[in-house]
Amino acid sequence: MNPKYQKVCAEIAKTEKKVEDLQGQLKELYDKKTELENLEIVNTVRAMVMDKDQIMAFLAAMKDGKTEKHSTTTQQEVTDND
Repeated sequence: MNPKYQKVCAEIAKTEKKVEDLQGQLKELYDKKTELENLEIVNTVRAMVMDKDQIMAFLAAMKDGKTEKHSTTTQQEVTDND
């Protein structure tokens, strides 16, 4: 075979391997980002000084797009506690 052709094929294989490695690293970074976001959410909820029923009602209201005066106060308390 032509040496130039073999060299190009080797470069293609090398580049494909690099791309595969980088895609794996990118997936790991996205997973880590999601894990950190979830941890932040959990920490925020834990800091809300509410019982389970209050938290569930608050989340349901947030999901429905309703805001309550209590939720604003709670957010200020969380900010003040940090």
